[in-house]
Order: sequence, then structure tokens, then C-alpha cells
Amino acid sequence: MATRIPNFQDLGFGSRITTSGDRLILQDGSFNIVRKGRRAWDAYQFLIGMPPSQLAFVTFLFIIGINAIFACMFLAVGIEQLNGVPKGSWIDNFLYAFFFSVQTFTTVGYGGINPVGISANFVSSLCAMIGLISFALVTGLFFARFSRPRSHISFSKKAIISPYRGMQSFQFRIVNPRSHKIINLSARVSMTWLEKQSDGLFKREFANLPLERDQVVLFPLNWTIVHPIAEDSPMYGKTLKEMEAMRAEILVMISGFDESYNQHIHTNSSFTCKEIETGVKFKPMYTSSNQDATFLYLDDLNKVMPAVSKEG
Repeated sequence: MATRIPNFQDLGFGSRITTSGDRLILQDGSFNIVRKGRRAWDAYQFLIGMPPSQLAFVTFLFIIGINAIFACMFLAVGIEQLNGVPKGSWIDNFLYAFFFSVQTFTTVGYGGINPVGISANFVSSLCAMIGLISFALVTGLFFARFSRPRSHISFSKKAIISPYRGMQSFQFRIVNPRSHKIINLSARVSMTWLEKQSDGLFKREFANLPLERDQVVLFPLNWTIVHPIAEDSPMYGKTLKEMEAMRAEILVMISGFDESYNQHIHTNSSFTCKEIETGVKFKPMYTSSNQDATFLYLDDLNKVMPAVSKEG
């Protein structure tokens, strides 16, 4: 009989989510939840959560846009108040004003063009002040974005059900693809499924899956996380088709300490029945060499091979 997760260890999904998508947690660790209605919006959180390429593109558009606005302001006060701008068409005047705005915004100030008159000097001062503030904010965003600790732990794309010490077991593996050290790594694995009640309605159940080992002190190689499917396991005696009918999902929570960032890290993932293979075992990822070194082959994270029983 599977041991349900007690209320004080509730994972936060509740028991009433019975008609949503195929899973609660996506493989990339994000929740399969779409928020509707009025939401709290924070510009800092929005920008820092962007991928680096999008943040760089938004920064580029902001710089172009704000300087185009200042160029229009210089044209509004009169292009003649910018000393050094030759007479030309409206397009030429706009480009000269735009480039002068960029030079003022970035505090480069080549000196080829300078403002004369109160109006032009006011716009130039405003441009320089906003430029200093903008670069301070953008620098802070990029620093926070790139210095934010990340787990950088890769999960195998599929889990397997494979023989283990005379019984079946549920297995998946993780690896640190980077060279920095992660220590005191711990894993928690749970299973969720739908169970029909006496009133004919379905209720979502949760149960912890006991692991062969739920913590490693050092993490230099890959870690194959094993759940022996004993009699107290919710997976005991069930085929993949039966588990799929139950809408079973395996939830994974990994946490550890990254010595490079000197901070705790965590990551999530999940496996559905469509991502579980049977009759196979994981191919070893590392080998020793004659040069007193061990080679870890990161590209073999998802490779499996047929499981051969002792009788075979």
C-alpha cells in the first residue's frame, strides 16, 4: 500500500486538479500552469527573467527609441540651436540631432556639435541625465541576470524501468555538464495519479517514492537515481498502460549547494508514462583511462541498451 504524502508536506498542487493537461511540471522544470486575469507586474522581474538575447534586443530598442525621441525634441526647439549642424533636409537634420543625442546620452561628447540657448541645453542636460540612469539600470540588470545562480543540472530525457537487485526499479539520471562543483546534492521523487472515489469523482493523490540513495556529498560524475519498486510503492504490480490510465506523473525535485556561486540551487522536472522505457538499462557514461583519469561522456546521458537478465 503506497504511503500518501501527509498534509504538512503538501507539494502545493492540491487534490482537485484532475482535468488539466498531461502533467503538472514540464520537463524544463516550469509549472504547467497559465495564469489568467489581473496579475501583479514588476518591470525588474520581467526584464531579469528574459533570456539574454531578448534582454539585449530590448536594450538596443530602448536606446534607439529614447534617442529618437530626444532627436525629435531637438528638432522641436530648433535645429539652429545645435551649433555645428550644416543646413540640410529634414532627414539630415534628424540624423544629426539623433547622433548628437547618442553622443550626449552615452557621455561621449565628440565636440563637433554643441547646444546653444536655454532650450537646447535643457534637452541636452535631460538626455545626459537619463543616459546615466539608463546605463546604471541596464548594467545592474545584466549583472543580476548573469550572476544569478543556476543549477545547470541536466536530466535524462527518459526514465526507465529496469531490473534491480532481484526486483524492478524506476530509474533516471542526472549530470552536471559544467566543471564547477556542486556538493550535498539531494533528490526527492514523488508520484501523482488520479484515483476514483466512491462518489465516482476523481481525486489527485501523491506519494513519495523511496530511493536507493537520496543524497550524494560530491557530484563529480552522473547520478542514476533509483526507486526500487517494492510492495509499498504505488508503481508495484502496475504496467505502463495501467499507470497511463491513472494519469501517473513522476515529480522530481533536486537541490544542492554550488561552490562557484556559494549559494543553494534547486531544479525540478517530471516524467510521464510516455517518457518511460522498459526492458532497457542506462549505458555507462564514464570510463577510466591508462592516464589515471576518468572520462565522463556527457553525450551519453540519454543512451540506453537492452537489459539482459541473469538467466539470459
